[in-house]
Amino acid sequence: MTAHIETEPGTADLLLFADPRNAAAELSRVLDTHRTLDRTEDGAQRSGSAFRDALNGRVADAGGELLRGVELGTVLLGGWLQYRELGPAARRSLEQPGSTEIVRLAGHTITSKHAPYVDVYIEGQYVARVSFGIDLEFEVAMLQTSIRNGRLMSLRASGCMASITWSVEGFPVAQNTARLTMPLQLRLGDGILLLRGTDAPQP
Repeated sequence: MTAHIETEPGTADLLLFADPRNAAAELSRVLDTHRTLDRTEDGAQRSGSAFRDALNGRVADAGGELLRGVELGTVLLGGWLQYRELGPAARRSLEQPGSTEIVRLAGHTITSKHAPYVDVYIEGQYVARVSFGIDLEFEVAMLQTSIRNGRLMSLRASGCMASITWSVEGFPVAQNTARLTMPLQLRLGDGILLLRGTDAPQP
């Protein structure tokens, strides 16, 4: 799947913070408040506020990069491709060459949970894994798709609200809900194949 949906905001960090630099700062604060990395200090046989602050900063920067790597348009498109209504329409479009199938989805919700992590090494020795949670929910008012030759060719969406919750080691870091904007009509070039393997009609 090479198609891409441009959204505003485009990535998870921008959905949470107007200034993405605030992501690392807030994460560092939570790590310090809950002393999340104390076990790392123990494993490295280090102590002291300077070491802890430096370690918190490194992990916070890495956590911010993971958050920035979640593209909201990619998550949305992946969710839409899971809808079972698209499969039968794709088969009909193959059975009737040249035809176009229109599928409309009324109000619906797409949820997506991500669990990235950061492994911490000190002087080449593994000492800890820091786990994150990125939970996304999209409330979409309407989606219309066009399907031709078994491929999703275009999307037309409206009225999308996006919510996000970010956590580290089970502790909440930040959450937000905002309107997500995207092109009213999105054409997908050569399209996205909807039927694979035995799902596709035999010639």
